[in-house]
Amino acid sequence: MERGEVWWAQIDEKRPVVLLSGGVEPEFRAMQIVEPATSAQKLGFALMSGEQAVDADERRRIVEEAGPDPRAIGIEVFFGAEEGLGESGVVRVALPKDGKIFCTWSTTIGKEYLIERIGTLSPAKQHELDVALKLAGGEFPPL
Repeated sequence: MERGEVWWAQIDEKRPVVLLSGGVEPEFRAMQIVEPATSAQKLGFALMSGEQAVDADERRRIVEEAGPDPRAIGIEVFFGAEEGLGESGVVRVALPKDGKIFCTWSTTIGKEYLIERIGTLSPAKQHELDVALKLAGGEFPPL
């Protein structure tokens, strides 16, 4: 089990996760892969893709366009068939605001709850995820 692998995991129900840590540990850091935000969920928020977050100029443009009033600015790193998923999903993180770090669906999961490996991230997709996690301000593996 290695960092960047995508697995089916039994959390509260069977859900896809991407491993943020690897090795032979009894527990792993992981992020749940969730459905992309709907139009209604995006109201009042500014969202960018992982590709946009990697590009510092594009990221700066989106943040500046959002202005001082969005409830939060987030990043959605998209996952799909290339990562082994039948349906598209995202890892969603929010940039810190007013000293607060928002929920990112980060979890620690025991090896026994990992059901089946379904894919692995390409180096480019791993980079998008690493940048998003770093910008979110959480305690994640180093880039």
